[in-house]
Amino acid sequence: MRLKLKLLIALLVVFIAACAGPEALTRPVSGKSPAPSLVRIGPDDYPGFIDDSEPFSLASAAANSVDYFSRLPEKTIIFGQDRYSTPGMAKALSLFREFLLSGPSARLVKKYVTEKFNVYESTGYDGRGSVLFTGYYCPQIKASLTPDREFRYPLYKKPDDLVMVDLGDFDKYLNGTIIGRVKDGTLVPYYSRREIREGALGGKGLEIAWCKDPLDIFFLQVQGSGVLKFPDGTKKHINYAGENGREYRSIGAILMKKCIEEGGHMSLEWLKNYLHSHPGKMNSILDKNKSYVFFTLSDDGPFGCLNEPVTGGRSIAVDNDIFPPGALAFVDTREPDFKTYDKLSNWSPFKRFVMAQDEGGAIKGPGRVDIYFGYGRKAAEEAGFMKRDGRLYFLAPKDAVISHR
Repeated sequence: MRLKLKLLIALLVVFIAACAGPEALTRPVSGKSPAPSLVRIGPDDYPGFIDDSEPFSLASAAANSVDYFSRLPEKTIIFGQDRYSTPGMAKALSLFREFLLSGPSARLVKKYVTEKFNVYESTGYDGRGSVLFTGYYCPQIKASLTPDREFRYPLYKKPDDLVMVDLGDFDKYLNGTIIGRVKDGTLVPYYSRREIREGALGGKGLEIAWCKDPLDIFFLQVQGSGVLKFPDGTKKHINYAGENGREYRSIGAILMKKCIEEGGHMSLEWLKNYLHSHPGKMNSILDKNKSYVFFTLSDDGPFGCLNEPVTGGRSIAVDNDIFPPGALAFVDTREPDFKTYDKLSNWSPFKRFVMAQDEGGAIKGPGRVDIYFGYGRKAAEEAGFMKRDGRLYFLAPKDAVISHR
């Protein structure tokens, strides 16, 4: 029996490595601990901690993380090689929120944070702290609850036959999740984007709404949530419910050479214009991104991975396998400025406290962060152009520490 279990574990390791690449396993099978993705730093290495936005949006975002930590059973939260308590996290963030609501100056916020929190820096994609920041937003698209000639492209809810396997259930040294479906008693990869487009989910009653444009659906899936506007003027939030577990591939990267050849600047708007003007190529290009997202309709949203609302300019998506969900962080990068629509004029400093409240299929490893910019045209512009290196810091309350290494 033990031999069969070890064989199953070995097969699962090979399967997830083949599907998701070498970074899918955050802990090797040998049992040796990998280098931490967060390293505790001393005061001499702290960033400026001067927040460039108003404190009330941060207070709102912090309240959502407090709710999340308050719901969790008592457990340890890991920052690098150190451990902190769940109740201590909730209490510290609650006190921080109360402090923010008093309208403190930037200088007082900096003083509060340096006194109350330990600081950790991400090792980044290069091991030296370099982090690539991109952006996402909440799109609004036209849709219908019933199909017709105009609205004929479906949005799907999560299928019942989608299976998630937590590798940690098989061996304590394994970390990560694989997604698939059972076929003839064997776990196989779930349907790809092309297979779903060609009808793999048709006739199963999974449709929750229909859209006019398949490109709207594609970019809605990239963003992870949005708002549907129906013909009668009513609106519904549509939120992330799951995904097929297949490889995420950026079509922006695929089309970058073509963008440069045409003298354009890679952005969400350029991608939409190019694909709409080349309809014969659209499906083959979109299908290169095999990842497919499923949704649920709601009166509220958008929600992040904590099942709490995300806040524009204050919520970020990170890799939850290596960074603590719900935690306070600080971002030091630059964001795009515009003089006119879709015309980038400059890059301005983006230095502010944020909350780790979301995740994404392309946001993997210590060197990737997605910033949520919110609703509307300005948010779409910022998110569409956002691609900049910077530094990422996480903050853990000193009063919540359980153990330091």
